[in-house]
Amino acid sequence: MMTRRPEHPTHATGAHRAQRGAPRAVRTDQETLVQRPPVPYESHVDGLFTYCLSVLCEHDAAIAALGEVLALAERRADRSPAGADLRRSWLYALARWACLRRLMAQGAGAAAPADTGVPRARREELALLAWPEAAGTTAEQREALELAVRHGLSPQEVAAVLRLEPDAARALLSSAACEVERTRTALAVVESGHCPVVSRFSGDAQILLGAALRRELVRHVDDCADCRRTAERATAGEPWPGTPASSAALPVAEAPVAAVHAAMLDALAAYRQRGSAAPPTPRFDRRGFPQDPKDRVARRGRLRSRALTTTVVATVVAAPVLALWAAYRGAPETGESQEPAAVSAEETGGTAQYPFDGRGPARKTFDSRALTAPRAADVSVTVVGPDGRPVPAPPSGSATPSAGASAAPAPGGPPPAPAPGPGRLTIEAQPSGTTTLITLRASGGEPVVWSMTTDAPWLRLSRTGGVLRPGQSLTVVVTVDHASEPVGRWSARVAVAPGGGVVTIEGQGRAPEPSPSPPRPSPPPPDPTPQPPGPTPAS
Repeated sequence: MMTRRPEHPTHATGAHRAQRGAPRAVRTDQETLVQRPPVPYESHVDGLFTYCLSVLCEHDAAIAALGEVLALAERRADRSPAGADLRRSWLYALARWACLRRLMAQGAGAAAPADTGVPRARREELALLAWPEAAGTTAEQREALELAVRHGLSPQEVAAVLRLEPDAARALLSSAACEVERTRTALAVVESGHCPVVSRFSGDAQILLGAALRRELVRHVDDCADCRRTAERATAGEPWPGTPASSAALPVAEAPVAAVHAAMLDALAAYRQRGSAAPPTPRFDRRGFPQDPKDRVARRGRLRSRALTTTVVATVVAAPVLALWAAYRGAPETGESQEPAAVSAEETGGTAQYPFDGRGPARKTFDSRALTAPRAADVSVTVVGPDGRPVPAPPSGSATPSAGASAAPAPGGPPPAPAPGPGRLTIEAQPSGTTTLITLRASGGEPVVWSMTTDAPWLRLSRTGGVLRPGQSLTVVVTVDHASEPVGRWSARVAVAPGGGVVTIEGQGRAPEPSPSPPRPSPPPPDPTPQPPGPTPAS
């Protein structure tokens, strides 16, 4: 174990000192032995590195965060919790704090790093973290599942890391396991290939299962009798949903030990600095566990409601899933199904603008002039990404392409070169009169096979599928059949595959006809005037 003195020793700790005058080869062997984390933490290094990688989704950032975790643990070794289980949960709590601090330090304007130019080995390392069955879980459920399933923490340890009560942690894990089983059952129905509706939903074998598409698949399996029978046969031998045995083991990435050790030494050197040059350290509770940053709640609310981008990017190939705080960084939250306030672009007769103050979703504002069209559908559009979160509509100044495929280059210049890598599909939607224009744009290095379906029989799609080459775009016109639309306010979804994007369209149908009022009963005839009694005869 490394020394607990503030200054770093000059001799090699954790191994025998090399004798003076020893051959260089022997000294190299001794130096190689010390390029490892402290012995009490060595068995947890791979798990902690995987944890940091799943949160930060960047190899070097995960190494730096893990180095900071080991440096904090080494500095507080004499005040660490006793017991192996508590020490392991304490290390993961430190990793959670370090990753959260880095995500918050990036600021609200930080964007997710692009995957172009990433070495193949690191892309495979990130792909190791993918977990399609967890697409229907919330951020809190996914975080608890990662700790319990991938890292093997007990419910008590999960509660300690997440600062929850043990009963609350067990309930969270149980509900998350049920969602995983529902998704696993839906995927088993997709693999069977017996239902044509499910085949239209999936569209492509290389689809990225997002929260929106997962909801459609699970809903269909619940409603379709054939799919329910297929699901019952597929899960006949499975454990009871919600039990720990129903979750298979997940892989863990191997940590680069030498790089982690170097990062730990750098972090120790940084912590020895004084004043503002020293990095921040967490505040610890009475048990020795790090407390969350004091402004976490406020920052989380702002960053979760922040408009991410004007488009939804749905990757065709499988991509790594951000296991924990993807909502803090503004990256697509694959696997989360949070539902913030809807962001809609409402049809108006005036000039629209898109003000955005950086603290909430960008909304389209409009004037109060009445619509002049006698049968305006009052259509509003919401684009929901693969993570289940609405995104803002495109700026009003952007040109709206006409229906049909187009791959027009910029005026006076060569056509843009498609970006290398897998095919990507970008979805934009905005109302135009009584119709809705859904624009699909392909990018990347491969063609994209797309399909579009709707659950509303009163919506008409100008196109339902096709192939887009990199750089091409296509606009699908969605019209409303007023003869078959429902009465009153209605809402419908248009699902786009691959990627699980969903466009929610809301409109106002014809007003319900007033029911005839029953005839008022006529008042009863007045009672006849009684006759006065006659004179009484005298006796």
